[in-house]
Amino acid sequence: MHFFIVFTLILSLVSTSDEYLELEDNIGRNCLSTDYITIREFLVDPWPPQSCSSSFVTIKVEFNKPNFGVSVINYGTVNNRQQWVYEYQPIGEMFPQYSNETFEFLISWPKDYGNYITQVTFDGINMPPSINACWEFSYIIERNPDFLSD
Repeated sequence: MHFFIVFTLILSLVSTSDEYLELEDNIGRNCLSTDYITIREFLVDPWPPQSCSSSFVTIKVEFNKPNFGVSVINYGTVNNRQQWVYEYQPIGEMFPQYSNETFEFLISWPKDYGNYITQVTFDGINMPPSINACWEFSYIIERNPDFLSD
């Protein structure tokens, strides 16, 4: 019996560490949505962002509702002055329930140094309009010492 308990504990630790390693690769976290779409993986490469550059965003999702669509993926970025800038990825497609899809996008990073939050939302095709998945991440654009003047 003792062996069985120890084996179960070790197995659960190994399982938990695998999940942690998988989550460690993702940038950010889920935010409020209908959860009709589950974001399984959210990767940004290269990371961290640099001023006036761009990165590839790869988002792997699963559709949880039958015959559901995505009209557009919005990439909204807010700075520490509460100013928003948006980039859009039109999709306009329906997807079957339990299907797994991958979306890729080249996101542009801000020019000015400071703190930022980017929120990525999947807008539904169906009416009324809804946010069916949401992901957000924060980052800092560092001041570039090459451009500093005395």
